[in-house]
Amino acid sequence: MELLNISIMDKINIQEILPFVEMPSRYLGCEANSIKKDLSKVDLKFALAFPDLYEIGTSHFGMQILYTILNQQENIAAERFFTPAIDMEKILKEKNRELFSLESEIALKSFDIVGFSLLYELNFTNILTMLNLAGIPFYAKDRELFYDIAITKSVDSKNATFKNLNSTINSFPLIIAGGPCAFNPEPLADFFDAFVIGDGEKAVLEISQAVIQWKEDKNRSKNQTNNSEKEIGIYDKNSLLKMLSKIDGVYVPSFFKPIYKPAESDQTKLIQHLEPIYPEYIKIKRAILPDISTEPFPTSPVVPFGKPVHDRLRLEIARGCSRGCRFCQAGMIYRPVRERSVNELVEIAKESLKNTGYSDLSLLSLSTGDYSNLAELMEELMVINTGHCISISLPSVRAGKLTSPLMKIIKKVKKTGFTIAPEAGSQRLRDVINKNITEEDIFTTVKSAFELGWRNIKLYFMNGLPTETSEDIEAIADMAKRLAKIKTTGKGNSTINISFASFIPKAHTPFERCSQIHPDKAMENLNFLKQTLRHPGINIKWQHPKMSLLEGVWARGDRRLSSVLVKAWEVGCRLDGWSDMFRFDLWEQAFDECGVDPYFYTTREREKNEVLPWSHIDCGISDKFIRDEFDKAMASELTQDCREHGCIGCGICDFKKIQPILFQSNGDTTSQVQEPENIEHSEIKADELQNRDKTQIQFKSYDNKKRVDDSGNYSKITIFYSKLGKAKHFGHLELAKIIRRAIRRAGLKVKYSTGFSPVMKISFDNPLPVGMESEEEFFSIHVNLSEQVNILKRSTLSQNSPATSQQSFIKPDDIVKKLNDVLPRTITITRSVYSKDLKKNSDVNKATPDVNRDIRENQKETNETNLSISYQITLKNFSITEQDIDEFMTLSEYVVEKLSFKGIQRTTDLRKVTEKIKLISSGNTKIKTKQDDSTVKHKDELTTKDKDGLIIKDKDGLTVKDKDDLAVKLDYIQLEMTLKNDLQRTIRPSEILTEVFKVPDNVLRSADIVKLKSA
Repeated sequence: MELLNISIMDKINIQEILPFVEMPSRYLGCEANSIKKDLSKVDLKFALAFPDLYEIGTSHFGMQILYTILNQQENIAAERFFTPAIDMEKILKEKNRELFSLESEIALKSFDIVGFSLLYELNFTNILTMLNLAGIPFYAKDRELFYDIAITKSVDSKNATFKNLNSTINSFPLIIAGGPCAFNPEPLADFFDAFVIGDGEKAVLEISQAVIQWKEDKNRSKNQTNNSEKEIGIYDKNSLLKMLSKIDGVYVPSFFKPIYKPAESDQTKLIQHLEPIYPEYIKIKRAILPDISTEPFPTSPVVPFGKPVHDRLRLEIARGCSRGCRFCQAGMIYRPVRERSVNELVEIAKESLKNTGYSDLSLLSLSTGDYSNLAELMEELMVINTGHCISISLPSVRAGKLTSPLMKIIKKVKKTGFTIAPEAGSQRLRDVINKNITEEDIFTTVKSAFELGWRNIKLYFMNGLPTETSEDIEAIADMAKRLAKIKTTGKGNSTINISFASFIPKAHTPFERCSQIHPDKAMENLNFLKQTLRHPGINIKWQHPKMSLLEGVWARGDRRLSSVLVKAWEVGCRLDGWSDMFRFDLWEQAFDECGVDPYFYTTREREKNEVLPWSHIDCGISDKFIRDEFDKAMASELTQDCREHGCIGCGICDFKKIQPILFQSNGDTTSQVQEPENIEHSEIKADELQNRDKTQIQFKSYDNKKRVDDSGNYSKITIFYSKLGKAKHFGHLELAKIIRRAIRRAGLKVKYSTGFSPVMKISFDNPLPVGMESEEEFFSIHVNLSEQVNILKRSTLSQNSPATSQQSFIKPDDIVKKLNDVLPRTITITRSVYSKDLKKNSDVNKATPDVNRDIRENQKETNETNLSISYQITLKNFSITEQDIDEFMTLSEYVVEKLSFKGIQRTTDLRKVTEKIKLISSGNTKIKTKQDDSTVKHKDELTTKDKDGLIIKDKDGLTVKDKDDLAVKLDYIQLEMTLKNDLQRTIRPSEILTEVFKVPDNVLRSADIVKLKSA
C-alpha cells in the first residue's frame, strides 16, 4: 500500500468545484511560465492579489513585473489570486472552501504578505470579496500578525512547567496595496496595514526582506527567552510597521489619526485632517525608480488561458509622460519620462516572444507616439523572425505625431482601430486642459489614418471638464459630423466611434479641487449627443454617469467611506466595474444607512486652503506647480512639453538622481530637458546616466508581402496527445491556442497561410466538450524538419568572425520532446508520425467524420464508415443498473430531435449509434487521513496519481477527489460505452446519459468521462 504525501496547509481541492463554474480555466493556474515553488523551502510566501476577474488581472503588466522580481528570489515564493466570478464565489461559500492560489491551490490566509493592485476605484468591493473568502477580517485593527503559541509559567508549578494560553489566537497576513489608486489611500486606509506609493520594484523586495527579518528577530527573541513568566511568541505588529515606514514610498495608515474639523466656509461640512503619531513620519514621498532598465523585465510572463483583455506580448517602451494634460493623474504621478533603448527593447522582444509563443506584440506607454525612436523601434521589431508571423499592435498615436517615417512603418501594420483623444470639442477647452493639439492636428491625423488603411477611428471626449459650457458639447457633435465626411481611399466605409465619459477630478492634478459634474447634467449632455449624432457613420459609447459618480467618490474620499464600502458589499455589490453587475440602488442604500453624502466628495468644489485627504502623500510634483497650472487653466494658457521646451519646473527632477531618460537614434542616453538655472546642482555629469546601449542601429529590410519564410523542407506530421486531469477544462479554441503557442515556444518552424494576416496552418480532430478527458487526440501540421545551425569556433569570439553553417534534421520523435517541454503538464504529446505513413486502423482513432484530409482519405480507401470510439465513465452518487442498460440495448430505436446552431431540426437514433454499454463496477471507496500529519492513505491499491499528487485512483481507476474529511464514503458506478460514428453529427456519452438514463445535470458535471485510446 503506497502513501501519498499532501500538504494540509490549507490545500484546496478544486477538482470538485471546477465542473460547476463557467470558464474553469480561470482557476487552473498551470499556465506557461507560471512558477510553482516548494513552499516548505522558502522564507516568505507573497500573495499577489488582483481585485478583478482573471482575464483582467492577467493583462496587468505591473503584476507580471512583481511576479518576476519576487520569484527570482530563491527564498521568496509569489503566487497569484484573482477575484472569482459570482458563480465561483457562491460555490466556495456553499462548500466552505477558502479562496486559493493558482499555483499551489493553498488558502490566501496562509501567506505572509498579501499585496493588492489598486488600478480602478470600482474594484474596491472586490477586495472585500477576496478577504471574506479567505476568512481574513476586513479591518486592519482586527488583524494580528504571525502569532506563535504563547506560553507562560504555570502559577502552581515549582518546576516552571509551561502551558498553552493562546492556542486559539489566529494569525493573519500583512495586507498591503499599491497602484495609482494608492495616491489617495484614505478611503481604504482602515483596511490595509501599509500602502506602496509609486514604483514598486524596489519597495516590494525591501518590504519582503523586512518581514523576513522581523520573523527571524521574533523567533530569536522567543528562543532567547527561557522560563519567563511573561508571555512569549507574540511579537508586536507595531514593530514591523515601524520597520516598513522607513522604506521609501511606504505609507502606514495606522501611524496617522484622523480628526474631522469644520470647513472654513461651511461649519456643517467636516474636513478630514490627519495627525501623525510619530513626529518623524509626517510626509510619505513617492518611490521613484530612476531608470526602469535597471530592474528585471518579465521576459517570461505568464501566458494566460481563456480570453484576457490583452492577449498579446506587452512591451513597456517607456514610463512616464511629459505632456502635462491637467486632467490626467497618470501624467503627473508617473513622471519623469524614462525610456528604454531600441536595442534593449528588441532583445527583450526576441526573448519574450521565444518564451511565450505570442505572435502579437503591443507597445506599452502612456504616450507611445512620443517615444524618441518609434519608427526605428517598429522597423526593428517587424524583422524579428523566428519562423512565425510577428504583428505589432500600435496603440493611440497623438494627433500631430504621424511623421513621414512613422507613416511608412504604419502601412505595414495590421489595421484594427485607430484612437485619438481630443478630450474636448472646442479649442478653448482643449487649451484649458493643456491638451496641446489643434483642430488641424486632429483632422490631419484622421485623414492620414484613412489614407494608411484604417476604417475605424475612435475619439475620446470628456463630459463635464472645468469651465465647460453647452457650446463645448455642441463642438463635439460638430467635429464628429465633419470628420465623418472625410473621404476614404480604397474599399469600405469609414466609422467614427465616439467615447464619452464623465470627467473625474483626481488627486495630485491641477483639477484636484474642482467639482465633478452632477449625474443629471452629465446625462443631459449625453442625451444631446445621442440625439444630434444620428448618423450612419457615427457610433457613441459611454459610461453611465452614476458609475462615474461612484468612481469620483472613491477617487477623492476619506476614511469615513470605509463603513460605506463594507455596507455596500454586505448588501450585494460585486464587480462594480462591469456594467452588467453595477447596482447603483444598492450603493444608494449603503450611503443612506451609513449617513454619508456621496455628493460631498464629488460635486462640491474644494476651498483653496482646504486640507485634502491626500495632502500627506508627496507624489513628487510641487504644490506650487499644481496651483500655477490651475491658474493657467482658468486663463486658458498652455504649458509646453519639457521634452521640447526645457524644464517647466514641476519639481519631479533633481537632475542628479531623478531626471528624464531619453534615447538618441545612436542609442546614447540624453536628458534633452534643460535644467533650470535656480537649481544648485546645475552641472550634469554624463556618467550619472547609464549609457547602456551605444551600438548603431542597423536597419533591415521588410517585405510586406512575405510575412513568413515558407522556404525549406516541410513535411506533414500528425501529432498525438493525451488531454487528462486539468486539461479537460479547456475548450477546443482554448486548447488550439495553447498548442499553437507551444509550437512557437518549442522553436518549430511551421507553415503559415499567405496574405497580410497569416495564420498557422494546423488541422485538429473533432473538438471534445469541456470536461471530457481523452487518452489520445491528434492534430496535423506542416513542419520544416531541416535546421541551419550556425557554429562559431571557440578561438574566434569576435562578432566579425565568420560562422560555419551546419544542417541538422528534426525527427518526429524530437517534436514530441520539444512540445512536452513547453506544454502544460496535463497535456502530453504521446507520439508524432508522418501523416503519409498513417495506417487504416493502427495509428489513429477515426471515429469522427471531421478529421484532416489524409486520415479521411485512408477511411475512404478502407470503406470504413461505421468506425466507433469507446469511453470510460464514472458517475458519483447515481445508479444505473444492468437492467436499465439491457432495456435500452434491446430497443430497436431511440430517436431524439435536436435544433442545430443554425436552427435546423435534426433527428438522431441514439440506439443506432450506441454499439455497447457495459457496467464495469460499482460500490464505494474510502479515504482516511491521519489527524496529526499530512499523509493521505487509500484503502485500496494505489495505482496512479497526477504530477502534483493531487488526484489518486484506486485499482478500478476511480478518481478520488475529497481529501478533507477524516473518512469519506463515495458511491459510484463505472461504465464503458462504445459509440458508432454518426455521419450527421457527433454524439457524445453525455447525450446518452441525459436522454436515455436521465442523469441529472449536477451528476453529469461531476462525472469523469475519458475518451479511450483506440486499440
